[in-house]
Parts: sequence; structure tokens; C-alpha cells
Amino acid sequence: MNGPVVCGIDDSSTPLEAVWAARELADRYELPLLYVHVLDGDGGDERAGIALREAGLAEDAELVIEHGHPADRLVALAEERNASFLVVSNHGPRSSLLGSISADVARRAPCPVLVVPPTMRTTGEAIDTTMEGVTGR
Repeated sequence: MNGPVVCGIDDSSTPLEAVWAARELADRYELPLLYVHVLDGDGGDERAGIALREAGLAEDAELVIEHGHPADRLVALAEERNASFLVVSNHGPRSSLLGSISADVARRAPCPVLVVPPTMRTTGEAIDTTMEGVTGR
């Protein structure tokens, strides 16, 4: 396991818990961190990049701006980069159910996926629970 932790972010509506969970995974397993913002349509790259950097993302992480459908681009980038983990948030109206993007990513991803609910208490708790399922420890 040496590919990056890929974290899908969608500007200010992404719960900070997803960003923190991705950072925790990257730090815990000494993996590179890649934030991905997918724009639906052309243009807006510069404005999106500035807004995302101002959101306080880790300075040592890579930020990629893609164009297309979010689930398609996240899965494709995870495959291209040989991702170790893919982190997405679940911030739909009913947080007890997976949203369409997070469900689609979870079904098709080539690596373990951590879907972070907006009500997550602690990042470490979520990481520990997830890794028990992945590693059996």
C-alpha cells in the first residue's frame, strides 16, 4: 500500500470531517494525500483552486481539479494513481443513506472507500473502525 489517499472535495459544502479523515489516513500510513475537486463543465479551474486553498487544505497535499461527473472522475483518478484509499463525504438530506455519488464511488472504486458522515464524532474512531474491516485487526 503506497498509493495516495484520494479525497473528493466539493468546495465549501464538503464536511471538514472528510478532509480530516483523509489527512489522518495519509499520516497514519505515511501515504501521499491528493485532494480532487470535480467541476461539472468547463472553466472555473483558477477560481476553484483559490477557493479550495483558502479552505485550509494541507499545504503538502496535491490538489487536482477535474472536469466531468464526480463519481466517474474520482474512480478513474483512483485507478490512474493506484490509490490506497478513497475518501468521500456523505452530506445528502438523509445522512443515514448513502448519497448517489458516494454510493457510486463505493461500488466502483479499485480500493477501500471511507464514506464520512457529517455527524462523525472523531476521525480516529472512524479510521480505526474502517481499518478493522479492511485489515482484520
